[in-house]
Amino acid sequence: MKGSNHELSVNKLIILYMIEKLDMPMSYTQISEFLLAHEYMNYFSLQQYFSELVETNLLATKVINHSTRYSITENGKKTLEYFENRIPESICTEILNYLKDKKLELKDEFEITAEYYPKRNGDYTVNCIAKEKKDLLMEIKINVVSKEHALKICDNWKENPHMIYGKILEELLKS
Repeated sequence: MKGSNHELSVNKLIILYMIEKLDMPMSYTQISEFLLAHEYMNYFSLQQYFSELVETNLLATKVINHSTRYSITENGKKTLEYFENRIPESICTEILNYLKDKKLELKDEFEITAEYYPKRNGDYTVNCIAKEKKDLLMEIKINVVSKEHALKICDNWKENPHMIYGKILEELLKS
């Protein structure tokens, strides 16, 4: 693709759209596999767009087990909300079809689950799990006194697993 400002901004929106629609952090490889195969942009442009999206706080990065994962920030979601209509409908359809076909495979690479269940005494047990490629990264079981606390923990784990995992690991590795 040519480097016009319109195409540049559309290409960045395509990246944001893809990450937002999968609704889970993705690796550069996962994203680039699709974008390069469909020739939406070339490898060097793609790298530049990722750098710019991170620099402008539209994408966030987190390193998990030596793999950088990208997720859309609140600023990225707002930007996409305002300008999503600039992405050609045919591209949106291709992305959605790709994600539908690959979602289980992509989720298998990094899976987050959180569930709770009541105990006999009225308390609740919350079980939070993070897996990468079927390997257990972290499992946390927490007893709480209310269903509201259990729901809040599940929601926070699902919304911020990389941050929570990173903080717990950081605390455990302190000297």
